[in-house]
Amino acid sequence: MSDKFEDEQLSQNFVAICPKGLESLLVEEIKSLGGNSVKESFGAVTFDGDLMMAYRACLWSRLANRILMPLNTGTVESSDDLYAVTNEIDWEMHFGVNQTFKIDFRGTSGAIRHEQFGARRVKDAIVDQFMEEQDKRPSVEFDDPDINIQAALHKGQVRISLDLSGPSLHKRGYRSATGIAPLKENLAAALLLRAGWSELMQQEASLIDPLCGSATILIEAALMAADIAPGLYREHFGFEQWRGHQSSDWQGLFAEAEQRRVEGLVKLQLSLLGYESDNGTLRSARENIERAGLQNNIRVENRPFQKVEVSQISDELSSTGLIISNPPYGERMGQVHELIPLYQQLGQWMKQFSDWKGAIITSEAELAKNMSIHSDKRYRFQNGPLDCNLYCFNLCDDNFIDPDRGHKLPAEVEALKNRIQKNIRKIAGWAEQLPTDAYRIYDHDIPEYAVAIDRYGEYLHVQEYAAPATIPEKTAKRRIQQILRILPDVTGVFSSNIFLKTRQKQKGTQQYERHSKDRMRIRVEEQGLTFLVNLTDYIDTGLFLDHRKTRSRIRKLAKEKSFLNLFAYTGAASVYAADGGATSTLTIDMSNTYLKWAEDNMNLNNFSVWNNKFEKANCMEWIKKCEQQFDLIFLDPPSFSNSKSMDGNFDIQRDHRYLIEKTMELLSEDGILIFSTNRRGFKLEESLKGPYKVYAQGRKSLSRDFSRQRAPHQCWEISHGSTNDQD
Repeated sequence: MSDKFEDEQLSQNFVAICPKGLESLLVEEIKSLGGNSVKESFGAVTFDGDLMMAYRACLWSRLANRILMPLNTGTVESSDDLYAVTNEIDWEMHFGVNQTFKIDFRGTSGAIRHEQFGARRVKDAIVDQFMEEQDKRPSVEFDDPDINIQAALHKGQVRISLDLSGPSLHKRGYRSATGIAPLKENLAAALLLRAGWSELMQQEASLIDPLCGSATILIEAALMAADIAPGLYREHFGFEQWRGHQSSDWQGLFAEAEQRRVEGLVKLQLSLLGYESDNGTLRSARENIERAGLQNNIRVENRPFQKVEVSQISDELSSTGLIISNPPYGERMGQVHELIPLYQQLGQWMKQFSDWKGAIITSEAELAKNMSIHSDKRYRFQNGPLDCNLYCFNLCDDNFIDPDRGHKLPAEVEALKNRIQKNIRKIAGWAEQLPTDAYRIYDHDIPEYAVAIDRYGEYLHVQEYAAPATIPEKTAKRRIQQILRILPDVTGVFSSNIFLKTRQKQKGTQQYERHSKDRMRIRVEEQGLTFLVNLTDYIDTGLFLDHRKTRSRIRKLAKEKSFLNLFAYTGAASVYAADGGATSTLTIDMSNTYLKWAEDNMNLNNFSVWNNKFEKANCMEWIKKCEQQFDLIFLDPPSFSNSKSMDGNFDIQRDHRYLIEKTMELLSEDGILIFSTNRRGFKLEESLKGPYKVYAQGRKSLSRDFSRQRAPHQCWEISHGSTNDQD
C-alpha cells in the first residue's frame, strides 16, 4: 500500500449495516471491538477507527451484514451530479483495470428515479475514468466480483462506499443446508443476546432448542460461548482483492482468532441440546454442526420435544439454563390454528425447567399467548418480511398461567363463545335425529367474526370470509385467532382437527381449484348415506351442506325415474337419487377429479355401476347434443366460469334462461327440473314462467342449521306447462 493511502487510513469513518431491530445491540458490539464515536441510525451504525478496526468488525461482528468504508459523499440534484461525485474518487487506488466490480445502488430521488439507472451512472463514471487514464476498462461481474461498491442515496445525498465484507456477513460459511424457515445467523445471535445468553454462558448454563431446525441458534450459541469469531468460516472477504488491503495485519488478526478458537473449544464444557422431529432437517443440522467443527459440543436428537422429560437429561444439565427457539409462525393463515397445540405443548413442556430462562420468536402474538407464560421482556425484530417479537420468560411458578383459571375473555369473544354454544344446543339434537354428523354451527352470526363453521364428525371446517378493506389486517387476524382459540373448548374438537380456509370472491373455477395437496379425506354420514369430504385441499369440502334438503327432495322424487345430474361436482345428489330408487343416474361434470370422487361416493354406498353412469363433458355443450329424455334433473351450475374446457365464459345471471330452456328439452313430459344457484342477488327471468311451471322453493329448501342467516342459495322446481295455468 502507498504511503499516501496508509496516511489516509490511520483513522476514518466506517458504516456497519444491520437488519432492523439490531441497531442498539450492534452499537454495543462495535464499542466492544474498539470502535470510536459510535452512533446509531436506522439499519446502520457509524463508527471511527483504523483499518484494523474495520477488519476486526468484519471478522468478529455477530450482528452486522456489511462493513462499508465511505469514499465520497455529495449532493445529487441530477444524474450528472451522481456521476461527478463518483468521478471525484481515484478508483485506481482501490482496484485495477483487470479486476471485476459490482455496484449495489440503494435509494431513489427526483433526479434518480430507478436504482438500476443510478447503478449505471456510477458504473459509467468508474469505467470512463479508467478509459481516460488507461484506455482500458474493468468488467462488471454480478455473481462474484473482486470489488463491491455501494452507493446509498437518501434525501438528495449520496454516499459512495467500498464494501469490505463481500458476501453478507450473516453468511458465516458453516451453513450448507437449512430447514423450512431458517433464521439468518446474525438474527439468531441477536436473539441469544436479548435472551441473556452472554451472562448465562458465563455461569456455565445449559441451552436447549426444542425445535432446532438446521441448528443455527445452537451453533451461534456455541460460537459465543467458545469465543469463536463468526468470520473464521468464510471463504473470503471483500477487502482481500482491494489494493489498500494490509495483508500482513489481516493475517495476524486471523491467526489470533484461530488461536482463540482452539483455546475456546478446549474450555467449552456447556450442554447444548437440540431436538428435531423431521429426519431431513436433522441431517441438515448435523451437517452444519460438523462444518462449524462443533460436533463434540452440540447434540441434536431426532425426536419431538414433547417426548423429552427433564428427568431423562438431568445429568447433562446445569441448574440454570436457557430454552430458546424459533417455532413455526403459520405464515399462511390456514396454518396458524394448526400451531396452537404446538405452542400450548411448548409452554407446558417448559414448566419442567424451573428457574431457567425461556425465549421464543414469533410473528403471531396470539400463538405466544397459547404458551400461558407471562413474558418479562419483549423485543421487536424483522425476520425476513415478517415483523416478529422475541418473548423472554422467567420460568418460575409465578409466571405460569393456568389456562383453565382466571383467564377472562374479552366481552366480544365471550359473546362469540356464547353464540356458538347456543347454536350447538339448538342444532346438535336435531342433527342426531336427522341423522347427520355434517352440519353448520355458525355463519357470520356476529358481524365482527365473519366465518362459517361446519362440523364434520370429529372435525371442524372454518371458512374465513375476506375482511372488508376498512378492517385492518391485524384486526382480522386477531379475530380469527380468537375464534380458533375458543373452538376446542366450545365444541370439544381437538385443535389439530380444525381446518381453516379463507373464502374470497371467486372468479371462474377458483372455488373448485386445489389449494393444497394434503388430500385429507374423511367419511361423514348424512341421512343414512356416507360421503367422502376433503377438509384440506379445496375451499369447498365436496359436500354442500346447504343442499341437504334438496338432496332429500331428489331422493323422494327419484323412485323409478331416470335422473340427470348436471354440473354434478362430487355427485352427492346422484347418490340420493340412487338411494331413492332411480332406474338410472347420469352424473356429468368436466372435472376428472370430481367425477372420480362422485364414483367413490356411489361405490361407498354400494350402488351398482351398471345403471349409475359418469361422464366427463362440458355441460353447456353436452345438453345441445343430448337426445335422451330424463324424468328428474338437478341443475346447479357455477355462478361464473371461464374454464379452459369451455368456449368463452359462463355467467349464471346472463345465461340462465338459455341454459334452463335447453335443459327443459331433455326433461320428460311429466318430469321435474330442480334448478339452484348460490349467486347473490340472482333474479330468475320472468319470461320463464310463461312456457313452464315454476315453483320457488324459498327457505323451504334450507335445513335448520341454515335457517339463521341469509339463504346461501335459491331453488326452483320447474316442469312443463305454464305458471299462469296453475291453480
